[in-house]
Amino acid sequence: MLDALVLLAGFSTRMGQLKQHTRLAGHSFLEMVIDRLSASRQQLRQLVFVGQNGDREAQQLVERSGGIWLVNAQPELGPLSSIRIAIEQSPERAALLLWPIDHPMISAETIRNLIALWESDPEQITVPSSGSRRGHPTIFPGWCRREFFNIELNAGAKKILQLFPDRINYLLTDDIWVMKNLNTPEMLAEAENWLQTNRVR
Repeated sequence: MLDALVLLAGFSTRMGQLKQHTRLAGHSFLEMVIDRLSASRQQLRQLVFVGQNGDREAQQLVERSGGIWLVNAQPELGPLSSIRIAIEQSPERAALLLWPIDHPMISAETIRNLIALWESDPEQITVPSSGSRRGHPTIFPGWCRREFFNIELNAGAKKILQLFPDRINYLLTDDIWVMKNLNTPEMLAEAENWLQTNRVR
């Protein structure tokens, strides 16, 4: 059992606008992530999105796509607080495909390959990698759920990877966007230039 969990409750201070509504090649980040997840919908029990109260545009888009919208009433507490909210609302044994909204360029093929690798060994944490660096999104098996409550709130999900290095499977990929978070106007411009050069949506 695998749920997708998309994190979009941040304040996007470096971008200067909410990242879920930032547009790239005519599509918002949120539209792009939903599109990629939809391509693997049969492998995902549900799509969960945690955002801020009052973000009606994002909520409506999520609900139209069949996703579940949850509100983080204290987004200033950071991403881990959103993860905990989602865990409390999902079945006890569900694994989580954790996807930050600032990685909208990851290909649907990468997501399919990541899920396939996890399905081959579902008790392992499954992470895309360039070989030298870990990327996003990450699949956390059901046993990790309690660990999200054991670590410090400001530690973030990467702390679990540090605690359990021997329980990680790596998907080696040449998808550069698993490593690139689009959280500044400069990174957004880089993505726009890449799309124009490669003529990819």
